[in-house]
Amino acid sequence: MSFNKLIKVLKSEGYEFIHLALTSSTMNDAKLFIKKNNKHCVILADQQKNGKGRRGKKWISPKGNIYCSLSFENNLNIKRHFLYSLVTVISIKMALQYFNAMDIKFKWPNDIFYHNKKFAGVILETVTLEDLYNYIIVGFGINFNTSPSIPDYPTTHIKSFSDVKSTSEFLEHFFKILFKNFENINKKNYDNFIDVYKNSLMYLNKQVKIQVNESLIIKGVIKGINKDGSLLMDNGKEITSIYSGVIKQ
Repeated sequence: MSFNKLIKVLKSEGYEFIHLALTSSTMNDAKLFIKKNNKHCVILADQQKNGKGRRGKKWISPKGNIYCSLSFENNLNIKRHFLYSLVTVISIKMALQYFNAMDIKFKWPNDIFYHNKKFAGVILETVTLEDLYNYIIVGFGINFNTSPSIPDYPTTHIKSFSDVKSTSEFLEHFFKILFKNFENINKKNYDNFIDVYKNSLMYLNKQVKIQVNESLIIKGVIKGINKDGSLLMDNGKEITSIYSGVIKQ
């Protein structure tokens, strides 16, 4: 598979592209690259042995799907870091719309669904180098050719519901969109992205349960998200902000 067009897009933005057949984790690879080279990178793997998911969960990573991490200098206050994840999921949706995939929804905070089946997720980490820049690493996994079979958790893959033909084709369009959206974020054009995310939010205006931790489950109606990325929930008495948790129906 040729990544020439993708490489051209990345080079124009100052990124080095690294393609691996197999790795432990592209997130770990990106950290090592930053510490060694102190520069931007995009690391793509065909397969991961220990892919990272949210809350320490393992991301199942068979060959044939997209496992990617990118690093960049952080230009936002820590309270705004959620915007990088938010813009990444929005950019994935926008890229898929280019390939005629519609009705894509976001499950707060960073999972992506098609017809109530998960096909992608995003995670974010910060890396601080001594006396150097503060970097953000965004990792995303996308079921491209296949999707794992998980009991009581429906999944799908993007070739089953879009016109995309190859990972290189998809990533070329995705990164063009992502870099433009990052540019708007760095210009402090936040509100539009928050509105776009809210309008694609799963369970909006519906009753859900949120598992905050092992002993606490909160019930309420999802009303949207705050400008700090927290979830707005109406518990029947007041609207509260939820900063971390897992949505259960």
